[in-house]
Amino acid sequence: MQAMRYEINLPADYDMTLIRERVTRTGYLMDGFEDLYFKVFLISEISSGNLTNSYCPLYVWKQTDGMSKFIFDGYFDNILSSFGWQQIEIGITSNILLSKQFTKSKFVTEEASAILPVKSLKQSMPSLSLAETETGKLVIYNPDKWQSVTYTFYETKPNTHKKCLEILHISN
Repeated sequence: MQAMRYEINLPADYDMTLIRERVTRTGYLMDGFEDLYFKVFLISEISSGNLTNSYCPLYVWKQTDGMSKFIFDGYFDNILSSFGWQQIEIGITSNILLSKQFTKSKFVTEEASAILPVKSLKQSMPSLSLAETETGKLVIYNPDKWQSVTYTFYETKPNTHKKCLEILHISN
């Protein structure tokens, strides 16, 4: 599986209800999209204690055909026309563990880690387990940066120092 993500940083005074309304109006359009395992519509808000306002969807694709269709067949053009040119980060989904409660997730933490040199990359792949309060975990490897990002999903907002994003909608 592959993952992709882009982060649209918005002005500090941006009315985030515009993003919430946009997702309410159009989020369901990704439900059942070709090769999509899931898409999580994420935001960060200054008013919720984050450093920035942003819209930052996260996609996990079963196959590259659906991802290519989304990017190149006009679907991503909606983002370009609304927010301008965006850099899409692409990564390899190395580990994924979702509970039956995953679709009820309302928050996700994001934690980046360096992938240090090892004799075998297999050694750097963590095994996943879920704590009682977690509804899922996803690890994405970015070999172009030698970095991994771990996303941990929750039904309620965790008390954490990690970057915490709000989930507006999950498509699968």
